[in-house]
Amino acid sequence: MVIDVSHVFSKRQIARLNPIVIGGCARSGTTLLLSVLSCHPDIYSVPFETRALCPTAYDPKPALKTALDVAAIERHLWGVRGVSKYRCWCEKTPKNVLFFGRILKRFGSNLRILHLVRDGRDVVCSVHPDAPGSCWVSPRRWTEEVGAGLIFDGHPQVMTIRYEDLVMRYCETVRKILDFLSLEYVQQMNDYPANSSILSNDAWFDSARPISSDSVGRWRQESQRNRVDQLLAEPGARQLLSRLQYDSAGE
Repeated sequence: MVIDVSHVFSKRQIARLNPIVIGGCARSGTTLLLSVLSCHPDIYSVPFETRALCPTAYDPKPALKTALDVAAIERHLWGVRGVSKYRCWCEKTPKNVLFFGRILKRFGSNLRILHLVRDGRDVVCSVHPDAPGSCWVSPRRWTEEVGAGLIFDGHPQVMTIRYEDLVMRYCETVRKILDFLSLEYVQQMNDYPANSSILSNDAWFDSARPISSDSVGRWRQESQRNRVDQLLAEPGARQLLSRLQYDSAGE
């Protein structure tokens, strides 16, 4: 009788891959970060949001103690051709930010978490392809989710990254990220999106485009005045803007 050990070997391969988890409030650039990291030959970026590490987070009443569904990610990775050539896998679901503590406990010291933040005034004014006629993120959601992620700011396995730094100081910021991930900065990172494996996403209106800072500061448009005022009136929002070094004096 011949025993098929290919499945067992695949599990061993998966176990050797170091996990990278991206989280952050919606409309903060988490998809862009995943797409950028997919340029690196040592990183396999999961091309869809598995929600496996933040189960129930999108339910009306999230049960934050629900078990993580790591097996769902493993099942996907087992089907990836040539998975053994990678050193890391990277999963992005924005609401992972609500489960950072659970994720840290589940994966141990090899895990790295990337928490992406963005000026809340731009976030609450941002629209989504699924609802282009209205703003996507409420002031309360921005405050709660950013606050949840910042609980782990300073943790040795968690890096807080500002969207504005990613798009305005791309090379410098990507170098810092890769250093945090213990990965070498490679030439492929200089040619985004040509080297990316993630060129489209439901969160984008168009396909991946070269890095641009055009979306930074759109909240300053007069048409966004009421929306910005709503954010600034939200308890805790001004403190978060200050902590993240966003100039709230420019109101």
